[in-house]
Amino acid sequence: MEELLALLALLAQEGIGGRQIRKLREAWGSLEVLWSYQDTAPLPSPLRGQVSHLAALRKSAEATLRRCETLGIQLIPYYSQAFPPLLEAASPPPALLFKKGPHPLIGQPLVAVVGTRKPTAYGLRVTDYFVEKLVEAGVGIVSGLAYGIDAQAHRATLEKGGKTIAVLAHGLERIYPPAHRSLAEAILEGGAWLSEYPPGVKLHPLHFPYRNRVIAGLAHLTLVIESRQRGGALFTARAAFAMNRPVFAVPGDIFSPASEGTHNLIAEQVAQIAYEPRLLLEELRWQTQQLPLSASPPPPVEQPKPSDPLHAQIYALLEKGLRHVDELCAAMGRSISEISWALMQMEIEGWIAQKPGGVIFRVGPPNAIS
Repeated sequence: MEELLALLALLAQEGIGGRQIRKLREAWGSLEVLWSYQDTAPLPSPLRGQVSHLAALRKSAEATLRRCETLGIQLIPYYSQAFPPLLEAASPPPALLFKKGPHPLIGQPLVAVVGTRKPTAYGLRVTDYFVEKLVEAGVGIVSGLAYGIDAQAHRATLEKGGKTIAVLAHGLERIYPPAHRSLAEAILEGGAWLSEYPPGVKLHPLHFPYRNRVIAGLAHLTLVIESRQRGGALFTARAAFAMNRPVFAVPGDIFSPASEGTHNLIAEQVAQIAYEPRLLLEELRWQTQQLPLSASPPPPVEQPKPSDPLHAQIYALLEKGLRHVDELCAAMGRSISEISWALMQMEIEGWIAQKPGGVIFRVGPPNAIS
């Protein structure tokens, strides 16, 4: 409790963010050192003038904590096992999350589905199509509760009995836009509202880019349905790309302004073309093998492998992250013709898939995704 109060007090100071908080805790051993600060301990410059006001800082932090308890808001500091490990890759990483709702944020593969606030009928239809298949595969959907594609992604998830997380750009005592209050309440049945802002913090335009990088950071991959040349969905896509997370974009009508942004993402090779949900599910399987689903993963289960010794060796190397045919040849000391023939057989059997440019990834065991 003392450390959580110190974290609240520190974050309330302008100029102190997630990275600085992490460095401070590493130097101090615990943030609660703040309450018994000595001149020998390092102190960030924004706090140097506040040492004489620790009592006021503590009182404000206690008030925030009481308000969260009243509103049923859970606080998740970055050093907690409940903090989503994927968010550590965000720039900058949040130091504290405010959450309302039962979804634990970990333990389920997550896909961010985002797009324009003014979608076409095509965009809404595509959203329903992709979300339905993702939910059927057990995937949770992350979005921003905004008008348009975001709201449709949340609705489609709920209609299919899935779980969805709404990341907000303000304190959780309110909902923006107000027209989505009923949708937000429905999300709480199995999902969650999430914010890095404490109750009382109002919406500000500068909050949206920070909100969008949390959306991208929570998810194993990001899907952009429709986007104009400028928009928050593009920021989310580029934030995911900067974290080395896969980004997919749905192609659209070349004459439609609603698809200009998605086409640019594809042309710039920030995003892969999303023309069917299977592509996302295949990539998602790879991502969830590399990135944690939970803080305490279950014991590993023995997975099937190809019966052919060469195929089994290739399959094992792919699990370790080798994804290019040249890497496989070098690691195994085999010719490219021999490896290419083996890969073709494995692809026919359903163990792997190949992309242009010699990139290979595991999709097996065969028939694992229908």
